Amino acid sequence: MTHAQIVLLWLYAAIIAIWPIRLLVLEIVLRRTARLSPESPRYEQPEPPLVSAILPARDEEQNLARCLASLSAQDYPNLEIIVVNDRSTDRTGPIAERARSRDSRIRVLTIHRLPPGWTGKTHALEQAAKVARGDWFWFMDADTDHAAESLSTLMEYARSEGASLVSLLPELRCETFWEKVVQPLAGITLMQSFPLNVVNDDRSRLAFANGQYILIERPAYLAAGGHAAVRDRFVEDIALARQVKSLGLPIRVALARGLVTCRMYSSLSQLVRGWSRILYDGLDRKVWRLSLNLLDGLVISQTAHLAFVAGVGLWFCRAWPLAQWLVGLSVAHHVWMYLVFRRVYRMSSPGTRYVVWYPLANLIVDVILLKAMRMAFTGRVTWRGTHYTRATCSGTRKRIGSQL
Repeated sequence: MTHAQIVLLWLYAAIIAIWPIRLLVLEIVLRRTARLSPESPRYEQPEPPLVSAILPARDEEQNLARCLASLSAQDYPNLEIIVVNDRSTDRTGPIAERARSRDSRIRVLTIHRLPPGWTGKTHALEQAAKVARGDWFWFMDADTDHAAESLSTLMEYARSEGASLVSLLPELRCETFWEKVVQPLAGITLMQSFPLNVVNDDRSRLAFANGQYILIERPAYLAAGGHAAVRDRFVEDIALARQVKSLGLPIRVALARGLVTCRMYSSLSQLVRGWSRILYDGLDRKVWRLSLNLLDGLVISQTAHLAFVAGVGLWFCRAWPLAQWLVGLSVAHHVWMYLVFRRVYRMSSPGTRYVVWYPLANLIVDVILLKAMRMAFTGRVTWRGTHYTRATCSGTRKRIGSQL
């Protein structure tokens, strides 16, 4: 082999060596992150504080009844439920009203317009918080489904940790092929920027929360400026967590098993649109951060496929021993990637058999990141039927979109 070929093989070996390190880091993060389940302690203190469950819903007729039923079934004894019907054009309103007629704890707040400078969800949550009576606010998404012990478990976790904000990573309900293949890898693409052991360290400035499930103390919410302080964000959960942690208040994020599930998207097009928006805003709308994540996938992951194809091609061309080294190293590369992704898929999906499709998931995540980079360049985002441009995204409070 030539000197250049030897150098190339050493560089490739260095890339492969990153994967055992990643597996070790992943195990450390998971071991240091709390896992909450129906067997976890529940809140049993006298005179439990009032919790306001706040549920924003725009065109959620497919999910709303299921979510509200799970909220009504909570075993926590002091709860009010506020549904925000945010400019819906489907049956969301009637479904919310029917639930209200069956449960006196439910109130329905209807929003007809989006004022300048706000994204839809932040405005809906802010309006609900203004009328909420609770000592704690429980923010969630309509596509979540909660076990009866969910809230009482999180209230006890917040109490025992002395946290002003706690958040959960729910189990993902993945029903279609694309959900089972893409969701775990898209999720870890975001979470590698927010290792939970660092997020949960009060000495660290890194903050994270998951808007599918946030429980926050009213004084902390008000001190952080509420959703008005993050009014222009598409990923308001991370931005709100930063506001809270910047005040020196403890935040905690835990993994959930058996407490809450969430089905984020049901089709490939929804996955690409939704995750591109999440990564765009979650990575601070920075092209360089999105580019680093794209390069990570291309160089650290997808070189395995390229090396294998090149090695097989050289093998048939009898280009020894370079072909043997490339094939051998690429097999080792795939094995280490499989071990890491198997751990990731086991956390996020029912079973791990879809991990064999991770090369396809790599390509879809590349597309998602490219779409997010385009958003960062143009400032144009379409979310929930409303168009936004850089004027809105930069917080100038000028709304330039309208309903589709």
